[in-house]
Amino acid sequence: MKKISKNVLLVSSVGLAGSAFAVTNTHPVFAANNASKKTTVANDQAKVKSAQKSVDQTQSKLTQVQNDLNTANKDLAQKETELANAKSTAEAANSKVAAPNKSNDEAQSALKQAQAATDSANSDYQNAVKDSTDKQKDLTDSQNKVTNLEKQLTDGEKNNNDIKQRVTEKNNKISDNQKTLSGLQQEKSESDAKLASAQSDLAEMKQKADSASQALQAAKKDLSSATSTNESLTLPQSYIDYVTGKSTDWDTAKKDLQDVVNNHTYPFTDGDENDTVYNDPAALSESDQKRLDFYVKSLIDSVKSQVGSTSKLTITDGSLEFAKRYTQEYQNSNYVFRKYNAIKSASSIMGLDEYAVTGYDIAANRQVTSRSISIINGYIYNSYEFGTTKMSEIAKAAFDLVTQELANPTDYNNIIKKNGYFSVAVTTQDDKFYVCLLTINPANVPSHFNTNEVVKPSQDELATAVQKSQADSDQANKDIESAQSTFDQAQAENQKLGQEISDLQKKISDGQSSVSSLQKQLTDTAKLQSQIKETKDSLPAKQAALQAANEKVQTTQSKLNDCKTALAAAQKEAANTQSNLDKVKADASSAQQKLQTAQKAYDEAKKNQEKLTASVASLTKKLSYEKKQLAHAKAVLALAQSKKATTKKKSTKKSTKKATTKSTKKKSTKKSTKKTTKKKVAKKVKKAKKVVVASSKFTSLKGSKKAFVGKWKKAKSVSGYQVRYSTASSMKKAKTKSTKTTKLKVSGLKSKKKYYVQLRSYRKLSGKTYYSAWTKAKTVKTR
Repeated sequence: MKKISKNVLLVSSVGLAGSAFAVTNTHPVFAANNASKKTTVANDQAKVKSAQKSVDQTQSKLTQVQNDLNTANKDLAQKETELANAKSTAEAANSKVAAPNKSNDEAQSALKQAQAATDSANSDYQNAVKDSTDKQKDLTDSQNKVTNLEKQLTDGEKNNNDIKQRVTEKNNKISDNQKTLSGLQQEKSESDAKLASAQSDLAEMKQKADSASQALQAAKKDLSSATSTNESLTLPQSYIDYVTGKSTDWDTAKKDLQDVVNNHTYPFTDGDENDTVYNDPAALSESDQKRLDFYVKSLIDSVKSQVGSTSKLTITDGSLEFAKRYTQEYQNSNYVFRKYNAIKSASSIMGLDEYAVTGYDIAANRQVTSRSISIINGYIYNSYEFGTTKMSEIAKAAFDLVTQELANPTDYNNIIKKNGYFSVAVTTQDDKFYVCLLTINPANVPSHFNTNEVVKPSQDELATAVQKSQADSDQANKDIESAQSTFDQAQAENQKLGQEISDLQKKISDGQSSVSSLQKQLTDTAKLQSQIKETKDSLPAKQAALQAANEKVQTTQSKLNDCKTALAAAQKEAANTQSNLDKVKADASSAQQKLQTAQKAYDEAKKNQEKLTASVASLTKKLSYEKKQLAHAKAVLALAQSKKATTKKKSTKKSTKKATTKSTKKKSTKKSTKKTTKKKVAKKVKKAKKVVVASSKFTSLKGSKKAFVGKWKKAKSVSGYQVRYSTASSMKKAKTKSTKTTKLKVSGLKSKKKYYVQLRSYRKLSGKTYYSAWTKAKTVKTR
């Protein structure tokens, strides 16, 4: 069997019978011919003619290219000879450069040495000239210095005489001023003692006046606050009836009491001059502490009198001391139940039975300006910054405490029927201040407990105290005026003496400074005389040094002239050797350029020869292929001609056998056999044709927002491309997109997801689609 085409159609070698080919109906070529009924003998003849023409054209081109190759081979050989000659010439020219180059290097070295020697000699000469000039200047300067010093000595002696006379005059004046200063300083000492005594008297008077003023203010405050502590609360009749047992209607009594409380007017008013302001409510002054106690006692006494109670609460020095102790212990306590702990501690300190003391308190808000929270060892701590609290706010809290007890059906007896010693304490905790009503059972107090009753002074007593304090204050102010007058006179006299002493001291100081300045202006004549002698003694040595320097100038100048002569000769020799070197280098450069030209010509000839050799090989291969095509076309033509003759023969045979039934059956069987044979042949031909689809591969695969874009190379003879993608490497549940371009964007994907992507080509032929294999999966990640 012989392979004759790309489509794998096989043709058997056949023998000749007369002028026609012997061909069987089952031959693949025959089957292929039957499959294309439009093929004609004329077409096959045209193909044979076209194939023959291609062979002839290729043969003609091959002959022409072979002739060109022979010419190129000859040209290459000639260029190779020219290149060898150019190399030889260049090597000879380069060899001639060495000797002149060496001679030039030696001449240049000699020139450098001569130049160095000349530079050294010139430097020596310049240094000698400079040294001579410097020594001449030094000698002249010394001679001028002697003249100037002698003049300064004459002027200095005259100046010194004038300065000594002026110094004597100033020293005499300074002595007179110092005597006067001594007398003034004695007077100043006496004035200082007098001023100190007057200042002491004035300070004492001011202290007395301050004490008198404070006493007056305290008396006025006590008189003014006497009214505010006379607090009373008018109880409603319904409440009095309930407490005295005349009624059992607590709800009405409580409601009426609340109405009275809501409409109550406080004696402590905001803005009152006696309304003291405290940064810490627990730090009440002693007078305000008593004022608060009297206020609460007056309020409770008014309640007791209205309900006919005979019990009595008494303020004593001991109860006031207990309130003070209670406040201290409360503020220093860290216990949760501070009130009870403070009562216990204060009772222990004062020797009281803790169960003899009863305390009722109420909380009120402080003004908080800032708050911070910190956590230490797992515990939360609050820190506060507070504003001020007024005395009226504390009194209001005390009033609320009493009315709170009265409004409680089980606690109002704590106010109405309580007997004992009584006091009020004020404490603080976090953002609250507390007013506590403390009562002490008199039956359980020790003998050392101070039971002296503290009684509020009367209005007349307080008014008399104000008048006396006012008189004392007025007398103290008069005493201050007298002491101030005495102090002012002593101070004026003292200041006058001080100014006179200061002025005189300044005159003495200025005189002494002037004397010091004049003494500094004295000319040091001894120093001038020493400098004159020293300068004159140096003149002979400097004259000798100048002579030696002048001699050295002459010597170095002679040596410099000799070096310049030698340098000129070396420069001439170097110029000659450089000229000779430049000439041989020019010859070598010319030979090198010719070598480069020859090399370039050789390379071009070599390239042309290789190109023609490749063309000959290509055309030879092409000619072989076209000859095979020609042989195939001739075989197809012979087959077509044979089929045409066979068809005519069968047609004649069919017409002669129509008469008989037997012949008809045979014909029918023969036609059926022929049809089956054609199907088998077509099937074999179909199997023999294998369509190969060119594949491609990705050149770019980039992810974008919920999408990716793929690009690939264009494949030959394909109809389009398919891209499939999946989130699984096994391509399970993959989706496929088709396109006819070499670029595809797939959108609608998941964000920031990794996808596996494959590519394949497809080709549509005779109504069917053929595919290439899928490429290896590539990965891409969306944004």
